[in-house]
Amino acid sequence: MAMVNLDKLARQIRIYILTSTTAAGSGHPTSSLSAVELMTVLFFKYFKKNDRLIFSKGHASPLFYALYTAAGKISETDLMKYRTFESNLEGHPSMRFPYTEVPTGSLGQGLGVGLGEALGLKLQKSNGRVYVLIGDGELAEGSTWEAASWAAKRKLNNLVAIADINRLGQSEDTMFGYDIATYKKRFEAFGWKTIVVADGNNLKQVDDAFSKVKKGPVIMLAKTVKGKGVSFLEGVNGWHGKALDKDQLKKALYELQ
Repeated sequence: MAMVNLDKLARQIRIYILTSTTAAGSGHPTSSLSAVELMTVLFFKYFKKNDRLIFSKGHASPLFYALYTAAGKISETDLMKYRTFESNLEGHPSMRFPYTEVPTGSLGQGLGVGLGEALGLKLQKSNGRVYVLIGDGELAEGSTWEAASWAAKRKLNNLVAIADINRLGQSEDTMFGYDIATYKKRFEAFGWKTIVVADGNNLKQVDDAFSKVKKGPVIMLAKTVKGKGVSFLEGVNGWHGKALDKDQLKKALYELQ
């Protein structure tokens, strides 16, 4: 798929994220916006039939559902019912939604599930890969590092982690902020291959990074901007878990369109 089409897709996915969360009056739009390029390139260029995708940062569900809307699996009408009682599009991905690989919400769980699925695929002699989107906030969770240690020991070359390092946690900076070098040293110490993406919101850089994924376990360490795409949200604290009101949404859509 041409890069120009991916750019249009990324813009549309941002619009879906913002409109669905404003309609719901809740959700995590800024946490979703930071990972748009990472997931757009993966989902629409590199993801194959036998692959698995786990959103360990489950609060980024607006992005999760926006991807499937862009792929034509969710109607725009149904997307606007996000977080309503009659909808299966819950605030964190659950098994009510047919494309959810595993329910997520508690940070630090996704990589452990991913290594289990990667091991299962190897035992089945499948050529599928398991991709796990993780946030930098959960890189402070011990369960993440237990999973990292075990995945390296089992040489799971079909496991790919994608770290959305946007620096901002729920109420303050994450433990290491934008210190990508520290994350790199830590994963390499556990035996992982690392790929650093200087600008995780640059489609070409993200595409180049995915093209380098050969054997793993490998982690893509991508520096991103929380709230990317909307000037008054980008890198600003205090927006975690907050949807835009209608006036703010109008301003945001004007910038995106």
